[in-house]
Amino acid sequence: MKDLQDTICALSTAPGRAGIAVVRLSGVESFGLLRKVFAPDKALADLPARHAILGRIIDARTGTEIDQALATCFPSPNSYTGEDVVEISLHGSPVLVSVLLDSLCAHGARLAEPGEFTMRAFLRGRMDLAQAEAVRDVVEATTVYQAQVASRQRSGDLSRQLEPAKSLLTDIIVQLESAVEFAEEDLGLESREMLAGKLGHAQEEVGKWIDSFRRGRIVRDGFSMAIVGRPNVGKSSLFNALLAQDRSIVLETPGTTRDLVSEYTNLEGIPVRLLDTAGVRASGDRVEQIGVDRSFRAMADADAILLVVDASQPPEEEDERLRERLAAMSCILVMNKCDLASVWSPEQKQAYAGDWPSMGVSALTGEHIDLLRKAILEHLFGDSTAQRDGILVTNLRHCHCLEAARDHLARASAALRQGLSEEFALVDLHAGLRSLGAITGETSVEDILGEIFSRFCVGK
Repeated sequence: MKDLQDTICALSTAPGRAGIAVVRLSGVESFGLLRKVFAPDKALADLPARHAILGRIIDARTGTEIDQALATCFPSPNSYTGEDVVEISLHGSPVLVSVLLDSLCAHGARLAEPGEFTMRAFLRGRMDLAQAEAVRDVVEATTVYQAQVASRQRSGDLSRQLEPAKSLLTDIIVQLESAVEFAEEDLGLESREMLAGKLGHAQEEVGKWIDSFRRGRIVRDGFSMAIVGRPNVGKSSLFNALLAQDRSIVLETPGTTRDLVSEYTNLEGIPVRLLDTAGVRASGDRVEQIGVDRSFRAMADADAILLVVDASQPPEEEDERLRERLAAMSCILVMNKCDLASVWSPEQKQAYAGDWPSMGVSALTGEHIDLLRKAILEHLFGDSTAQRDGILVTNLRHCHCLEAARDHLARASAALRQGLSEEFALVDLHAGLRSLGAITGETSVEDILGEIFSRFCVGK
């Protein structure tokens, strides 16, 4: 870790040419450095806080003016990092940005490492660890829904939801520690059964957060979905319909698609990479067979599979072979061309679909495409599709911490119910509390000591 006493600088906007570029400084020398590279248009005795100042950037090497700019000062501790922070807005030329950064470094600043501004914000107590991690998710969001989920975590919603569970564990630890250390005192502690019941309730809450990771992971990272089937069943047409654009070539000639075609879109704000695969059939054409092999690899790697059949034509042997090949996978059966008369009997449809969800669509007319989008999300998320506004666990580290906490709570509850010494339960309770605290990056020993002695009467 670099020295936190250094004053750091970096370009905070995207690199490249733009209308505006913002260079940020943080550290005890920020305001002094600003005065060395920036000349206000009006003489100022003091740099005003949170007010933009118009002035000129000075090249430290030549002393010449290089650009007109706005500078804004954010005194500590009320800044992003908790330190003195300066933001300089100048014209978005990479050359000007480079000269400004060189000037700042020549006067004693150093270039910031990746994430160092946010790391300082965490270390200075401006945000907890979960909030700091959410900053990256906000920046990397590709849909509005992703940004909303990340912003809720950035604002501390996840940390606030953890507080009741941590408070409950702290309370139980206080009671058990008191029972061990002050057994002769009549402290009016709750029974073991009551404490075990509370731990059971906490386990359920933690379990709900762990379960939300199934959706949260996909919301954060997106998912891939392969569209498969024999040739000429309308895979490319369905691919284009889901994208709402003509991306894949669509012809009546079977085998038109001979390689994977991929494109990104989103379903209700969740990023998805669609894969249009080559039609699966036995072929003596070497190029077509390579495409078929790639189709099977795409099926194995995809998070979701749409198996497309032509409902206007009788089932063919290739449909059956593909169904057998995908038997162990979780798919959605798409009966395409529902705008035409279906020649599949209800019994045939049911037998072919088996346990898979199925629905009829028309890729040509767009009929039921919206329903298919919803069915895809239900297939991925189950009943959790309605949980759009609640807190989602999107970070694998957080999920691991929660799983560890749940395991510790289960062992502590079992120790209490089995009549074991309080020390056995306390070991797991402390470990569980540390696991929850690891999500936000906090320590809790001082809090527990304070709680224990705050319960004593005056004079004890």
